[in-house]
Amino acid sequence: MDEKLERQMVRILQLLFDGKISDAERVIENLEKRAKGTELNGYVTAIKGIFLSYTTDDKTSMLYRIYSSDDPKRELQRYVDAMREADSSFDDSTSPVVEVWEAVLRNFDRLPVPHKFRPSQEEKQQTLDREGTAAEKG
Repeated sequence: MDEKLERQMVRILQLLFDGKISDAERVIENLEKRAKGTELNGYVTAIKGIFLSYTTDDKTSMLYRIYSSDDPKRELQRYVDAMREADSSFDDSTSPVVEVWEAVLRNFDRLPVPHKFRPSQEEKQQTLDREGTAAEKG
């Protein structure tokens, strides 16, 4: 995945995770027009898959499983590792789907917690903070 496409993917996810669905969709549509009939099409399809799983509240999607876990970044790393392993068994090239998720992992710290998960992530952090405070006192 080239740098420009990765930056656009990060922007789409930032908009999406901030609840700016229409803005994210508009960026995807522009990207789709540019990618039509090119090698970028597979990347756009993967990005659109993330978008659709989020906007349709697909609770079985990888995105939901990642952000529903106690440690989303570690969970994402596990999924990316498993995808790399499965992908490498086919041929020497890397699937655009794997490359998109690798880019999500590289940029994880730049992405906001998805707005649909903010209350649960904040509660988890508060619990961790309380446990840390209790351990310090004990």
